[in-house]
Amino acid sequence: MSGDSQEVPEKKPEDQRFDQIDKSDGRMERTITGRTMADVIEEILSRPKRWFALLALLGSTLAIAIVVALLFTHLFHLETSEVQFGSQGSHVVFEHDEELTGEREYLVVVSPQGWESTDVPVRAGEKVTLWAGGKICIDMNEIWNKVQLRLKYEDEIARAKNIRRKDSTENRVPEDYFTDEQKQSLILDRPWVGPEGFSLDTFLPSFRSRRSRYLLPDKPAGGLIAAVKPGADEPSKTDAFFVGQQWTFSSPKDGSLWFTVNDVQYKLPGDQDLFYNDNLGAFWVDIRVSRH
Repeated sequence: MSGDSQEVPEKKPEDQRFDQIDKSDGRMERTITGRTMADVIEEILSRPKRWFALLALLGSTLAIAIVVALLFTHLFHLETSEVQFGSQGSHVVFEHDEELTGEREYLVVVSPQGWESTDVPVRAGEKVTLWAGGKICIDMNEIWNKVQLRLKYEDEIARAKNIRRKDSTENRVPEDYFTDEQKQSLILDRPWVGPEGFSLDTFLPSFRSRRSRYLLPDKPAGGLIAAVKPGADEPSKTDAFFVGQQWTFSSPKDGSLWFTVNDVQYKLPGDQDLFYNDNLGAFWVDIRVSRH
């Protein structure tokens, strides 16, 4: 280096905004390396179309949820008694009380993030019938890894076969050239499942030794589990029973109905369910409570 060369000042973390990256397909992409609230506001003001699109998406999602709610109330002749959305105990409850027969019917949506109370009351000796549907996945990380692997295959095949991404006359797609080995590698080890869950004999946990740590180790993983318990404290393992797609039972005591899914039990300080954090999806449960 010559004596008149200038030293490039080190970039401070607070000065790091956007770095340009030249991607393999020639496009330039900005990566965010350290943004402040002012940067976020500047981004919103400078690129409003992106944020309007996001708001439109959120609005349409809410509209769909409202339409579904109205359809359920019309089809099942239910009265809306409660609607709650949130990070803890998210559920939607529709209620119908048949005065002549004394049968009460509820429709709830259960997220797979640990025990949730439905606030549906049952008394000892009452007959409770549960029907469930929906789908969940108890391994979000695996979904991410499989998607990244698929994108890797697509990029490799597109380059090898010269498949043009933006050409409207191009009729080839990378997945037409996946090998049998590549197809097999993209199958989820812990798949999307319904309330019946999946067998740990067929779809292995990431550590075989964790099998005994599930809430109900002898029942399918990811399956729907219920409990009847009074009070606000979560049910214990001895309160839990497997529901699957359908189950009828006589309530052993007074209390509220609780739901969760069959997953690994490990509590962090503050009662955070560590192995439920990467669960996605939801189950709906039709609940009918009647006197014997």
